[in-house]
Parts: sequence; C-alpha cells; structure tokens
Amino acid sequence: MFGPLLSRARLTVTTVIIALCLPAMAPPAMAEPAPRPTTASEVTAAYQLAACDPNGTTSTDTALAGELNSTLKAKMRGYMSAYRVSCARMVIKAVHDRGLDPRAAVIAITTTIVETSIQNISEEVDHDSLGLFQQRASWGTAAQRLNPTWATNAFLDKMVRVYPNNSWKTAPIGDVCQAVQVSAYPDRYQAQAADAQIIVNTILPYVRGPKGTASVYGVLPDGRLTYTAIDAATGQRVKTVLSTATLGFTPKAMATLNFNTILITEDGPGGKLYRIDVITNKDSLAFNPPVYLDSGWTHDLLAYDGNTHLFGIADGVLRRYTVNTTKPLATNISAGSLIGGGFTLKTLTATASNWILGTTAGGLLISYRIDGTPYTRYQLRDSTWQVFDHLISPGGGVYYGHRPEGSMHRYLDTDPYDGDGDDITGQGTVDTSGWTQTLLSAQPATVD
Repeated sequence: MFGPLLSRARLTVTTVIIALCLPAMAPPAMAEPAPRPTTASEVTAAYQLAACDPNGTTSTDTALAGELNSTLKAKMRGYMSAYRVSCARMVIKAVHDRGLDPRAAVIAITTTIVETSIQNISEEVDHDSLGLFQQRASWGTAAQRLNPTWATNAFLDKMVRVYPNNSWKTAPIGDVCQAVQVSAYPDRYQAQAADAQIIVNTILPYVRGPKGTASVYGVLPDGRLTYTAIDAATGQRVKTVLSTATLGFTPKAMATLNFNTILITEDGPGGKLYRIDVITNKDSLAFNPPVYLDSGWTHDLLAYDGNTHLFGIADGVLRRYTVNTTKPLATNISAGSLIGGGFTLKTLTATASNWILGTTAGGLLISYRIDGTPYTRYQLRDSTWQVFDHLISPGGGVYYGHRPEGSMHRYLDTDPYDGDGDDITGQGTVDTSGWTQTLLSAQPATVD
C-alpha cells in the first residue's frame, strides 16, 4: 500500500544496494521521487489472481469492458476485461451498499487502478501486500484482504478517519488516495481520477439496479387510456390515472415510444395505425384525438426498444421498423425489414436496444437479440409463463407479467443479456387485482 507494485519492488532493491555500499550515517533529506509514466508492462504483468465476484463474470461485464476500452483516456484504456470490470463492480457495490456518495467509489477505483490495474492479486509480489488495494498484513488476514468487499470497506474506514466530517468529498482525489495508501509515488493517483470517474459512471447504474419510475400505459375495455407509475426499485404502484376520452376504435396492439407518445393499431381488416399524443398524465390522463398514420398494420403484437426500433409480429412473422422521430408520421417509419418467421409468441416486449422478450402459449420465456439475420434466440424458461397475457419491461432487467384476473407480478433478471434464466427471480406482486386493461405497454428505458 505504499505505491504501484513494480515501482515498490524497484525501490526496495535500490535501498538495499545503498545500505550495503555506504557507511552508516544519517541519511540526507531526499525529495519525493518524480512519478514515472505508466508502461504497458505494468498493466499486463502476470500475477496470481483471485476472483473478485465469487459468482464470476457476467455478459454485462464483458459488454461494459468493451465500452470502457473505447472511452477511457489513461492507464486502463484498451486493457479493461470482464474480470477487471467485475472487480470494479464489487468495489463500487461495497461503496454503494455502505451508503456513501459515489465520489467515494471514484476514490477507491482510482486507488485500484494505480495499485493493481484493478486486479485482485493473490500472491505477495511486494512484501506481504495482497488484494485490489495491496493492503499489508497489518490490515487483516489474507482472506480478508482478498475479499473485495472487506478490502474496500477497510480502505473506506481509513479514508473517513483521515478525512472526518465528509471532508473527503471536497479534497483532491489524488490527495485522499495518498493519505490512505501512503505511497512512494503520490502523484500517480490524480492522473487516473478522470478515468475512475468514467468507470464509476458506467458501472454504478448496474450496481444500483432498478430505480426511478416505470411508466405503463394501458387501454381499458371501454377504450379509455390509463397511465400507471410504478417505483422500479420497490415494485410499488405509485399512482394510476384514467382518461375521460376514449380512443374511438377497437385497439389491437400498442407500443409506447416515449413519455407522451403511443402507437396503437386498430383491430380491423385495414390494420390502421394511429399515433396518440398524451397531453398530461399528472393528475389525470388527457390526450389529443388519435392521429391516423397508415394502414396495413395487421400486427398482433408491437414493442418499441427506446432506440428507434419498432418490432411487430403478424402471423408469426417478425419485422423491425425504424422510427426516426419522437412524433412520427407515416414517412418517419421505415418499410420494415424481415427478421424471420416462427415467432408464435403470446406476448412481446422490448428489454433494451435490439433485445426483445416474449412468452408462448406453452409457457416458454424467450429472449431474442436482433443482431441481424439470423437473430440469436435464448430460451430462458421452459414452462409456467403461459399464465401471463401481457408481458412488459421498462428495461434494466425488470419484467412485469399481467394475469387475466387482473394481477400484476414483478420479476428481476440480474443479468438480462446473458441468455440464461437462472438469475430471474420473482419480486412479488405489484397488485393482486385491478389491472383490467386489455392492452399494456411500458415506456422503454426508464430505469437505470
């Protein structure tokens, strides 16, 4: 914990040589050594490593590593991996679970960048130092120092002692790191602080999990619209408001484009498509008269992914359309590209850009990544999901399943893009009754 690994090793050797060659005398006062530039070998040096997350890395870790490699500017640019992201994730989670300001996570990540290139080093390369922070044996047992949660909290414990009354929130990040680590190269920390901020900004939303408001629009049997706000973190329904006006036609499928724009098709031979412009959904729901866009929209299911892509299924055929404006006319919606047939889904929702999710009458839960043709299919569950007549998702791995008797159930997929349903857990019931809508659609990407 006195500076970067390789630098400390060289410093120790130099000290030994001087002691052997010079007669005993009082050492002269020496200036702090100037910081050296980071070399690639310091990032790529091979050490024995311990896992950071006992459950291993996730597909989200892999995706975030690719994103960070293109956005970081300093030492770690091009060197982030799923493993390093998992280590950063555990550090950030420890800070988040402790309830500290995200700046504490930036300070901790800055330290791990300098000390270990965000690796949980399990061999004593420098004296008896171990772990992400290279903490000496005086800090704790080997098992404790190799536990990212324990090690991070030990780092934070010293930080708040050295900087009482939250003074670490305003002190320069490099100074805080140095005060905790007592490094021989104190100037190295501040140079990595900007990248640490990028890492925290990128990973923290996934650590926090769902938050904010899930916005759900619906259509009642009499043609009135509903708007429901659900606390995405707790699953509790915050409010529901209804319109007094009706659509004036029998709807068949709907997709929410944004907070105040909905697309709805008419159940009829012409397949008319309408745009619904919501005026307010604060204390009541009001909308302008439906705007007719086009005909030929005979889709049984629609879903919008929040990133220009509108998906529609008609007679088992999936097509993807591009919507290039927030208030589209017919000319703002592309002719659509054929994705494939065999999409005999009972429900359909979008979970992220170019990701859709659906259930079958036989109870399958299936996720699709529409990365072109062919697409990628993941069967998440083999049974039991036939009980839902509507499935909606605001993103963030949150799924809401509606049952015909009017109940709404909440699920959380810890890693929604891993193609595995083992990490989907039931989060309880939003309401046991009262959801009498014939159509439901969630505004996409409203949870972090």
